[in-house]
Amino acid sequence: MIDERSRKKLMVEHSRLLNAADVDGLLGLYADEVTFEDPVGADQRSGRDALRTHFEEFVRAGVRETLGDPVAGQDGKHVLAPASAVMDYLPKGPGFAERGWITAPDDPTGKRITWHYVLMLRTGKGGAITELKALWGRSDLAVTD
Repeated sequence: MIDERSRKKLMVEHSRLLNAADVDGLLGLYADEVTFEDPVGADQRSGRDALRTHFEEFVRAGVRETLGDPVAGQDGKHVLAPASAVMDYLPKGPGFAERGWITAPDDPTGKRITWHYVLMLRTGKGGAITELKALWGRSDLAVTD
């Protein structure tokens, strides 16, 4: 278990590394046996290789995350924060449209996807992240200019 302040700092560092497009740095925060769901309700995936692919897709889309104030659980493991993000419609937008999460624009040129979510991280031994969950629904996504 790590203290509340350390878990909150971990959440902020996670967002900083994502915005810096530092996939290796992000993966350095995670345990080898990590599990993740983004969004919650999608298939749960596991392992650093799958997580690398997940983060690389968002980095290719130019994701920019704005993190709200993290809140740490009293269990010594969890930290959550509200967040919003913006990314280019391409390359991930068509997959979102196929799943029915957004309506595909007639012309994706210059379009962006914005969304609001809650990010949850669970830590394990030594403070490594063992689980990531992003909670959001269809009404939390929008295609913008």
